[in-house]
Amino acid sequence: MMKRIIKTIGTITTIGIMLVCAYLLGTTNSETVTEIKAIEKTVEVVPDGYINTNSEEFQENYVDMRKVVYWEAVDGLQLYYEDGSGYYWE
Repeated sequence: MMKRIIKTIGTITTIGIMLVCAYLLGTTNSETVTEIKAIEKTVEVVPDGYINTNSEEFQENYVDMRKVVYWEAVDGLQLYYEDGSGYYWE
């Protein structure tokens, strides 16, 4: 009977120690990750194929389709803009 009680107390103590160690290890790692994130600098990532629609190159060489309000395709392509101007492509 005494051996059974000692074995039960030993098992409970072992499980308790394991839980305390797991908790302490988890809190230590989370602090380290938080410190690393605070140290990291923000880096802007530009995806491949990105076109800056505000650049001068875009404004001079490309048609901004967001400003087209109407189009016709009869003998060529005619695009009409919000401001009343148009673009014709044969």
